[in-house]
Amino acid sequence: MIKTIVSLETNLASSIALRYACRLANLIETELHTIYVKEPDAESSSPGSGWVRKTWEDAVLTSEQTDIRRMVKAERASYPRLGPPKMSVGDREKEILYELQSGFYDLFVEGALHTFNSAPFYSKMHSWFYRNTPCPILLVKNLVRLEKVLLVLSSDVNYAKLIATFLKFFKGVEVELDLVYCDFNEHAKSARPKGEDADTILRNAEKILSENEMPPAHCRVVQNSSDKAAELMQGYGLVASSIYRQTSKKSPLLEVLSRTPYPLFLCWQ
Repeated sequence: MIKTIVSLETNLASSIALRYACRLANLIETELHTIYVKEPDAESSSPGSGWVRKTWEDAVLTSEQTDIRRMVKAERASYPRLGPPKMSVGDREKEILYELQSGFYDLFVEGALHTFNSAPFYSKMHSWFYRNTPCPILLVKNLVRLEKVLLVLSSDVNYAKLIATFLKFFKGVEVELDLVYCDFNEHAKSARPKGEDADTILRNAEKILSENEMPPAHCRVVQNSSDKAAELMQGYGLVASSIYRQTSKKSPLLEVLSRTPYPLFLCWQ
């Protein structure tokens, strides 16, 4: 059972993320939760505790409660087990991080509509919040069908760890799986064992996946620039890779992922 939580806001990105998460929950054994944290206005002061604080929180939340509940209710048609959202007032990142840590979640889901401006993506990846999340992240950029999955490898990806994490979530799911190795090793911090070139890594990765009854349909090496590599990755319902918590802003792998318009499954290494 994969314990998943979706971060909600009153916007299109959250609506798309929740719908995608519900589709995913119908493919894998999932315990799906949602959370909404309202950040109070700067001039609004938080009272101490007990019923006084509860009354204050209810007043602050009133304007958004209805929209969030409607968003969740709308998705119950496709995923009836979806419960009521967790709602609170406070620092959004701190509240969600506390929930992730105390609730022992396996996956955090958030919406972030795809844009040609990579700055918001880089900002997320290097944020205090993302670098402290205790579980993989599913960043939903578009609402697409989960029929084809791409695993993105490179010299700074620990492919064995990525595949192990991927299989924990998706083993047994009927999808077409592809492997691609982005040859950017002149820039990347190498995480591959000594002596393994791109072809060797692809063969080893293919072997692990095949042994787990998820053989990739296609395996290839891409040696183009980051933008060209992203252009070659078309038609997927999910793109999976792994990154360092302290990934460089000049990471070509991160640039590829920022340009990919599909949902991203990211695990830490």
